[in-house]
Amino acid sequence: MNKILYILFFICVLAGSFNISNAEVITGRVDEYATNNNNKIIDSKTKNALSNAKISIPELNYTTYSDENGVFKLNVDIKDKTVLFVEHDGYKVFSLTVDNNVLKNPLKLGIEKSNPFDLQISSGIIHLGDNMFSTNSANSSDFRLTAKGESYNQTFKMPALSPSSDVVVKIGTIIGLDTKKAKEAGQNRIHSAYSSPMTVKVNGIKIGTVELNGDNIELIVPKNILNETNELTITTGQNLFQTQYVDYDDCELANIRIETKEKRFWAKK
Repeated sequence: MNKILYILFFICVLAGSFNISNAEVITGRVDEYATNNNNKIIDSKTKNALSNAKISIPELNYTTYSDENGVFKLNVDIKDKTVLFVEHDGYKVFSLTVDNNVLKNPLKLGIEKSNPFDLQISSGIIHLGDNMFSTNSANSSDFRLTAKGESYNQTFKMPALSPSSDVVVKIGTIIGLDTKKAKEAGQNRIHSAYSSPMTVKVNGIKIGTVELNGDNIELIVPKNILNETNELTITTGQNLFQTQYVDYDDCELANIRIETKEKRFWAKK
């Protein structure tokens, strides 16, 4: 009898130890996974976590917020590249092109505090083109908006600037361009055609072109063409292989800003 009781006692102790050990290991792994694999919003300068930042993917009608540790989760399935926005009081609107491949790894997004001389021209998504595009077009599966035409026009007032500052047009994100360079970079699946680049003008003067899809695109504005009131015009390209009619390249751009930069920092880039 004593031998049987001893065996039963040994089995109970062993089972109890196994359960406690397993609980500790699982909890530890969960904690480690949560720490290393959560998306996070931080101040780009101080590196401090930012709580209550709004994270949204407008084309999927998805919105969430960062917690007190700056952590957020994206419980959404993204089939093709689309635009993710981060907004927080006192900070510049941030945008980023994302897809499921990007979201396989945790995102640590640093956002910048607003500059009083910076102008937010548009924080949403703008669809340019004619609503006629191939399913092989770059990111066309995520287009949700109706095209507003081939051009986007917006007036803005420019505050007085110091001689040491430069002015740039900044486009946070562009998807959908089907230019030759976009095709060569593998950004679309169109084999037999491509479009001319997107053009950007200030007060009717071209300051540059855009040929690739991407984020944080910056074009310098010559200060001698600026007035107190100015007009920004962004025009999408045209299909260079369509001769029977004008076929505009459908694309979407987001988070358009006019920003100032100190020359001594700008020149180093």
